[in-house]
Amino acid sequence: MISTENWWRAIIDWETPAGRLIKKFLALLPPDRSFQITLYGLAPLQMTIDRGLLSGDVDLFSDQEDIGSLIREHKLDNEHGGPFYLEAGYELSFRTSPRWRARAETLRIGNVTLNIPHPLDILIGKLDRLAPKDLDAFQRVIAATGHPTAEEMKHELQEAVDLFRPSFDEASPNSFMENTERLWRDIFTCAIDVRAEIIAPALVRRQQGYGRQPPDYKKLLGS
Repeated sequence: MISTENWWRAIIDWETPAGRLIKKFLALLPPDRSFQITLYGLAPLQMTIDRGLLSGDVDLFSDQEDIGSLIREHKLDNEHGGPFYLEAGYELSFRTSPRWRARAETLRIGNVTLNIPHPLDILIGKLDRLAPKDLDAFQRVIAATGHPTAEEMKHELQEAVDLFRPSFDEASPNSFMENTERLWRDIFTCAIDVRAEIIAPALVRRQQGYGRQPPDYKKLLGS
């Protein structure tokens, strides 16, 4: 069975730009409340794998609806924060594997529970856009850890097959399929048939899980 447990230890470098900014923000939060905060984007990779993976925005989301106003109150947002700033997003913006919570490193820092997702889940989320800096993140993580391999990535995308469903928003079409094909070309230097190698096997396992005899999805999907 493919495992992600042995290639990331979540040793956090708090002296990175993202680490210093997060530490500063946590110290400014009201002490009489509990907070649950999750980092995503490049920050977890910068803090745990390669401090050279820089991005001006440090992305986070929280169950607390006022997290954005707290960032602005302390002038750590884009308007006031200088070269590095906090960007409050939503969990819906972090499109990745449904397994991400089980793999995340969870830290208790004072009154804050801080979730740092596994690099694999950060990289899966990069397939939503796969900009040049996202391809660079894949290259740097693989150079530093040897992972994910093409086989590991394929397995994890099968487990996250719903990411390939058509978008609800016609103005923002789902690019996971074409970006996965580009990832294989540019990073793994080979081609992949997403329908045949990711979607079809995942649908077969899903039907088997329901106790049903699955149809020939490769034929139905036109592979």
